[in-house]
Amino acid sequence: MQIFKFGGASVKDASGVKNLAEIVSSFDSQKLVIVVSAMGKTTNKLEELVKHAHGGEDYTNTLNELKDYHRAIASELLGETPTRYLEFEMLLEQTLESLSNHEPMLAYDMVVPFGELMSTSIIDAYLNKSTKCVWFDARSVIRTDQYFTEANVDWVVTEKQIINDLKPVVEESIVITQGFIGSDVEGNSTTLGREGSDYTGAILAYCLNAEGFTVWKDVPGILNADPRILEGAEQYEKLSYREVTEMTYYGAQVIHPKTLKPLAQKSIPLIVRSFLDKGRLGTTIATDNTTKMIPCFVFKGNQLLVTAQVKDHSFMDEKKLGLILQVLDLLNIKINLMQNSALTFSFCIDNKEFKSKRIKELLNRDFILSFESPLNLATIKNYTPDAFNKLPWNRTVIMEQKTSNNYQVLYR
Repeated sequence: MQIFKFGGASVKDASGVKNLAEIVSSFDSQKLVIVVSAMGKTTNKLEELVKHAHGGEDYTNTLNELKDYHRAIASELLGETPTRYLEFEMLLEQTLESLSNHEPMLAYDMVVPFGELMSTSIIDAYLNKSTKCVWFDARSVIRTDQYFTEANVDWVVTEKQIINDLKPVVEESIVITQGFIGSDVEGNSTTLGREGSDYTGAILAYCLNAEGFTVWKDVPGILNADPRILEGAEQYEKLSYREVTEMTYYGAQVIHPKTLKPLAQKSIPLIVRSFLDKGRLGTTIATDNTTKMIPCFVFKGNQLLVTAQVKDHSFMDEKKLGLILQVLDLLNIKINLMQNSALTFSFCIDNKEFKSKRIKELLNRDFILSFESPLNLATIKNYTPDAFNKLPWNRTVIMEQKTSNNYQVLYR
């Protein structure tokens, strides 16, 4: 059994969906589960809808753009719009009408999953023109907690449901399902964090004991830098789970950070291949599978620096640090860089407005807080002396840290 994941870039238009179908047809002798993301930049458009609808603003034009985009792809592929897609379109409209009555993060997870639901509805209809394919709602088997926007998986319930409900379907036909989404015990839709479709594939691979998990991307494999930022990016042929885990921790967009753990636990290889050049082997990630390491460059924009200063001129001791870390844990916020002094603790995080507001609400009583954004964070993993020459020269350094292997700099 193989798990395939196709991201939004691979299905952004009708030709992309046709290309997906060609790839699937070349593996149709195997048991396949196909995990698909929202089409193109649909998630961004849905986030706009959440913002406008939750704030009581007019969202008609944005909604119509989203509908026209999907219907145009469906028309080119099928000559009509699939019934299942139309049902989700109607549900989306109904959800938006009541969105202002819900908390922001719950509102987000009520709307954003429609991207995956709509994309898989169209792709399923197209695949079934030539292949026996079953559409499956990932929310029915992937159980999570209620950390909306970045939900955690309940592995015991999820594995049981996948084995009982999904595995029998996979034995009979190709399955197409959604990445990124799940549901809580009350039936609310939840999301696993941006780019969470990779994680979905790993969850399914683990629970189904798959032979392999392949992520189809618009790059030939895993590169040591984003080619849109640095010229001359080099490809890794082989990497270990540990090395890629560290790369994703620092923000490399090659794979969702939570993807590697379930795969490593069962030694399931992860292959990153190009849907644009199907003949290339890509990069294989497995146990103790590392070629000669070259510097890896990771750039993260839209960063927020939060500085918490004690109010009573006492030290920033372990008790105060614990209070701050408890709040960040409560809000499910990952620290990208941190530094403390006698009186302050500064930490860099992804800049999300609704989370920074909650930080202020929960810590303002005990600390003097300051916020600085937007900033940029650069990381060089396994740096060499000449690697620093590839960083932007016209930068104002806000914070930097250097170890024997890694270098990080927060800059404006």
